[in-house]
Amino acid sequence: MDRGIDRAVDVLIVGAGPTGMGASWRIQELHELGLNAVHDWLLVEQCSAPGGMAASFRDAQGFTWDIGVHVIYSHYPYFNEFLKDVLGEGILEHPRKGWVWLKGNYIPFPLQNNLQRLPVDDLLACVASFPNAATANPMPANFSQWINQHFGTALAELFFLPYAYKMWAYPAENLATTWTERKSSSKYQNVQRTSLLPLVENLIRRQDTPGWDGAVPFPYPAKGGAGALWSEAFSRLPREHAQLGKGVVSIDTASRVATLSSGERVRYASLLSSMPLDAFLERLDEGFRAQLPAPVLKHSSSHVIGVGVHGEVPEHLRDKFWIQFAQLDLPFFRISITSNYSPDNVPSSGAFWSLMCEVSESPLKPVNHDTVVPDVIAALRRVGLLSPEHEIASVWHRPIAYGYPVPCLERDAYLEEVQALLKENGIYSRGRFGGWKYEVSNQDNAFMQGVEAIDNMVLGTEELTYMHPELVCRTIVDRLAGRSFLNRHKMVRPA
Repeated sequence: MDRGIDRAVDVLIVGAGPTGMGASWRIQELHELGLNAVHDWLLVEQCSAPGGMAASFRDAQGFTWDIGVHVIYSHYPYFNEFLKDVLGEGILEHPRKGWVWLKGNYIPFPLQNNLQRLPVDDLLACVASFPNAATANPMPANFSQWINQHFGTALAELFFLPYAYKMWAYPAENLATTWTERKSSSKYQNVQRTSLLPLVENLIRRQDTPGWDGAVPFPYPAKGGAGALWSEAFSRLPREHAQLGKGVVSIDTASRVATLSSGERVRYASLLSSMPLDAFLERLDEGFRAQLPAPVLKHSSSHVIGVGVHGEVPEHLRDKFWIQFAQLDLPFFRISITSNYSPDNVPSSGAFWSLMCEVSESPLKPVNHDTVVPDVIAALRRVGLLSPEHEIASVWHRPIAYGYPVPCLERDAYLEEVQALLKENGIYSRGRFGGWKYEVSNQDNAFMQGVEAIDNMVLGTEELTYMHPELVCRTIVDRLAGRSFLNRHKMVRPA
């Protein structure tokens, strides 16, 4: 080994979130199948626990909190096998029940299918401005134009435009549109389109068309929150290959050497990073950074605020999992009733219940960090989620630097150029923020990006999830389980 190099590996994996875990799991699987294409590898994670944004935490009062709503969905038989292998019988299943709160009403998600629940004046305005399906429209230049073309000005102003700003922390005119057609979490598009006829039918028949009708239930760990999946998976990795409390501080792309926060220097043949792409690029040597285009990526930050409450969950919340709020004078864009996900999320089921609020932040949407918690609690009381008799048992606040990778107008061209440069130097940047593609950033997508990156390194197979998200999102391609996939390929170790 060269002087000054502490370890040499075939693959260095940076980050023990779903992407890093997918890559590590795949390498282990290859070894178990006797296909030792990766002789030595190392997974490093700067935090003291695995999971990344999908981690969970238990507070001093015994409430469990996830870092925002990271509900597990799956587009892949391969991920389903992983889930069953890791959690076994410790999985709960729930219907995908989302709601919209608007002007004092709870409306089944998606709102655009259930306008009959609106106050009469708002309903008439939305129907009157709803676009004619036969009308030819120019290609929308941004998400704001896309919304108006598909739903009309009244519904855009009532819900879609304010909600987009509250969720992304950027105005809709700053966002592109390709992500809207894709399914990041269910059988429906990210922004489901509709037409006037079913809206009128629902009105006449006085019926709802909720987004969970016929939807596949979502699984949730019975104990330990969403992060239990990743903690258990990490515990099965060999300690010599998976290490916590070690981050990457710098990378020399020419010599392919990474310096860790521990001071160790690791030489790699290939590197897979799930760090936020903008932060990762800052760690690369000056010579490589000089080749990069000007930075354009945008992201939101988040404040996740959990509120534990004494007593039983109120009757009107027992069938709800998450609720969207577009009203601009309310700080949160979404609230989850986390005690409905698992009784283990509270100290004692029936004696406590819990809800978790998400507040977005960006340079265009500042948040007062000193008052955000009392502001949220006051808003919860204002909308009736907390009544005067509710006694708060716990308050948990976690600021998150990276909340959502914003699909900004300049994103795709920038990613195409940067990812090509990285791959020429043996680097794969994948995952929710490593890949920066919201439409394939759920836990199953991120996990499979890690799996497919390893397969690309050693098999040369296509990275379907990251490179062709439209295929995965339309369920045209299902990634098969590991053994059946490998049995049809000859494993060849790169020279």
